[in-house]
Amino acid sequence: MSLHPRVEALVAAHQMANAVMRELPLYNPALVIEAHGFAPLAGGMLLGVLITPWFMNLVALPEVVEPLDPARYGSARAFALPAGERVFRYAGDAAQGAFWAASLHSPMAVFRSQPQARAEARLRLAEALTPPSAEADHVACPSRRAFFGGKLAARGEG
Repeated sequence: MSLHPRVEALVAAHQMANAVMRELPLYNPALVIEAHGFAPLAGGMLLGVLITPWFMNLVALPEVVEPLDPARYGSARAFALPAGERVFRYAGDAAQGAFWAASLHSPMAVFRSQPQARAEARLRLAEALTPPSAEADHVACPSRRAFFGGKLAARGEG
């Protein structure tokens, strides 16, 4: 499967950093850099997960290169995703331009293999892209009388 050129540039930039990061204790040698699930999102963005041996981020990547503004580095922006708003941080470099990232995992020591990290990336992306169901939004709220009268167990709620 071929990647969008912007996603290829994102992966390439992180592959260049790989040699430097390899020397740090948070580096997981069982993992490789991989982009997962990048697809169009409203507002000219691509949304997907970037897996590296040192972090896993949900990334909102502009489809067209946006020059990096160093004054904005680390600033927060909320994106409206199907699952609800999610806060991302401004990042990037001069070569690949700006993007927005939300940390999913760092460090990556919990992952023993690339397939395990990939499964987690798939799960976390699906969570971000799945609207909450009306059923999940509705939490049974017992009446005050049932709560204080000890009737919850009888109703199967306690």
